[in-house]
Amino acid sequence: MKTPGILRAEDLTPALDPDSFGFETTDELTPLDELVGQPRALRAFELGLGLKQPGYHIFLSGIPGTGKMEMVRHTLMARAKLEPAPDDRLFVNNFDEPDEPLAIPLKAGQGAQFKRDMAGLIARLIEELPKAFQREDFSQEKERLRQQYKPQGDQIFDELAAMGRERDTAVQLLPDGQVMFMPLRDGQLINQEDIPKLPPEELQRIEKNQQELLEAAEKIADRQNEVSRQLNAEVRQIERAFATRVIEPLLAEIAERYHCDRITNWLERLKTHFLKNLDRFRRRADRILDATTGEIVQDDVSERFIEYQVNLLVDNGELKQAPVIIEPVPSYKNLFGTIDRVVDRFGRVVANFTRVKAGSVVKASGGYLVLNLEDVLTEAFVWKELKRTIKNGTSEIVAFDPFALFTVSGLRPEPIAINVKLVVLGDPLLYYLLSLYDDDFREIFKIKADFDTEMPRDQKAAQIYGRFIRKLTLTEGTLPFDKGAVAELVRASSRLAGNQRKLTTEFQRIADLTREASYWASQQQASVISAEHIRQSLREQVYRSDLIASKMRELIADGTLLISLTEPAIGCINGLAVSNLGDYSFGWPARITASVGIGSAGIINIERESRLSGRTFDKALLILEGYLRGTYASEHPLALSASLAMEQSYGTIDGDSATLAELLCLLSAIAQVPLRQDIAVTGSVNQRGEIQAIGGANEKIEGFFDLCQQSGLTGRQGVCLPLSNVQHLVLRDDVVRAVADGQFQIHAVAHLDEAIHLLTGMPAGRITEPGSFHQRVDQRLNDMCRALKGRRNGKSATTLPPTGPDSRPADPRPRLPGES
Repeated sequence: MKTPGILRAEDLTPALDPDSFGFETTDELTPLDELVGQPRALRAFELGLGLKQPGYHIFLSGIPGTGKMEMVRHTLMARAKLEPAPDDRLFVNNFDEPDEPLAIPLKAGQGAQFKRDMAGLIARLIEELPKAFQREDFSQEKERLRQQYKPQGDQIFDELAAMGRERDTAVQLLPDGQVMFMPLRDGQLINQEDIPKLPPEELQRIEKNQQELLEAAEKIADRQNEVSRQLNAEVRQIERAFATRVIEPLLAEIAERYHCDRITNWLERLKTHFLKNLDRFRRRADRILDATTGEIVQDDVSERFIEYQVNLLVDNGELKQAPVIIEPVPSYKNLFGTIDRVVDRFGRVVANFTRVKAGSVVKASGGYLVLNLEDVLTEAFVWKELKRTIKNGTSEIVAFDPFALFTVSGLRPEPIAINVKLVVLGDPLLYYLLSLYDDDFREIFKIKADFDTEMPRDQKAAQIYGRFIRKLTLTEGTLPFDKGAVAELVRASSRLAGNQRKLTTEFQRIADLTREASYWASQQQASVISAEHIRQSLREQVYRSDLIASKMRELIADGTLLISLTEPAIGCINGLAVSNLGDYSFGWPARITASVGIGSAGIINIERESRLSGRTFDKALLILEGYLRGTYASEHPLALSASLAMEQSYGTIDGDSATLAELLCLLSAIAQVPLRQDIAVTGSVNQRGEIQAIGGANEKIEGFFDLCQQSGLTGRQGVCLPLSNVQHLVLRDDVVRAVADGQFQIHAVAHLDEAIHLLTGMPAGRITEPGSFHQRVDQRLNDMCRALKGRRNGKSATTLPPTGPDSRPADPRPRLPGES
């Protein structure tokens, strides 16, 4: 439809020929396994995946239901199969700084093997080191050292004994190593009972001798302790030598297996720690019994040797490709990991390197991480830490608990180097806001992949939708479609896209319609879904959500809402509005009236004055004033005071689709020419009178059609809409049939003059053309201008008849109480 006029039935819906599809049912087709209708997004996505440089992470922009997640999963899994599995990640104890565990990467699968090797090493040392210390050659070596140091000890004791003899005191070495001093008289020990009977001089002499011996004994004891320390050091050296013979081959075997410098260096420090703590391997494990059952529930082997354990943070041993992680709950702990705290058997809250847990960022290193950016932004502290992690290329794991008053963990594990490709999904508005207000955002996400909501309707459309249905049949068990049902589904898709030449890419909504059609077909015992089942599903969707629209039609039918479909009226017209309830949109007629008088106030927008209009609605009224000035004020000024109102509207209204109706209503009130009430009007007008496209054309037409059908179709009723909206029409079958049968009319206009002729029956003409509508408006405005000048000059002016919606024969309809 390229020229104004009455639309034909074939102009109101896409022309589809099911016989040209090339199949009878969708069972003949192969399932759809690729993303369709998104070439721009796919190209950007492939570029982002191909660029490995920092900052080329990907932002997927688009509304839900367009297949973003399915495309991401399918594409990433296919690419990940071509890439190797990344390294395992593990933490080991830092013997130099225990609060700073060491992070070590190993090839995929080696992490678990290294953990088993370390567990096996400890088990062997627990068994073999005590045996090494019990060997005969070890005992002989210890005995040799004792014999070597025994003369030194004997010599020291002999010196003390000689000093005692000089002082008439016997020196005796007790079994516990203590020394006892006993006084002598004539070489014989004095009995304890006789000591108190001795003369005072003798007692003083004995006390003095013992005091001198005690002082000498302390000095001799220091020499004895030094000898003992030398002996113990020699014994320790022998123990280390014997232990080294056991430990070194085992550690060398492990180091040879991994060929990793960090492992080799750590094993060297491990050997040193072993040799300093050999006593641990002598003690047997303590068993802890359950007080009720008496069963062994724990031993302290793992606790005693916790420094030698391996914390396998990420095990990629079973992974054959790069990881693809889709994190549904991107909390701080889930993304970045944490350090768990536990209560040990003594009631202490402890944390160590074995309690460090990895998050999705570390697990996805070497692969791909997919996040919903809105979820990331709403989680506490996540967005800032995510930016820091991606920019630095390292992940730091901390004990994160924002609601704790204090933390007991002083661990600072070594940062882990990461190499992850980040893919985030979000709303387009979110991308624009972050680009404007977050300096780091554009530095990190240099690739934006926009998902379109529509795609062209070409000859492949039926095949694409048929294959999509086939996929649902195989995966969900829905019934197959015949070719007529596919045609009806394509028509429904065009309706969702709002364009006869387009199809929606919101396949989730198409899938929902398919499932519902399968249900209704199964209720009728059908084995194949037909076109009627699709139409039934569409009717059921409307019925479920049409409660408010039906209530409004009832209010119009019983006269509560004043809408006339019969006699023409001056300054009154039926406009069309759309209400969007989220899951459902419906159109409804709105009565627009205009009142005109002599003055200089211009056009008063009652909706704006009552603060019930949006900015776009207000802008449309200003454009309307611009049209009046450009058309009628070239020879004389505009001298009118006019008001426009959308009657019985009690909520906020916005948009410019009522501009055409408001302008027609205003011009009717000025020219005193009645307008048809059986034709509802929608359209936007610019300052040159050209009619521009509006939204919701299908819903507006169907809303007015339902009202006319309820009142009774006359064949003259219809809708006037912009010519540029014809391509957007995908109307219901009952509306199309009514147009085909001549019971309802849809008029497409491109200029205000065409709408004037349609609504008034008068030719629009020019302001200089006698008998034309514009000439009558201009004459009326000229008369108003002269009248206003006359009043200002104090002269009598010609009395003008009143104008407005009530300047016509009385309306025979009943009025509400209190209505003028």
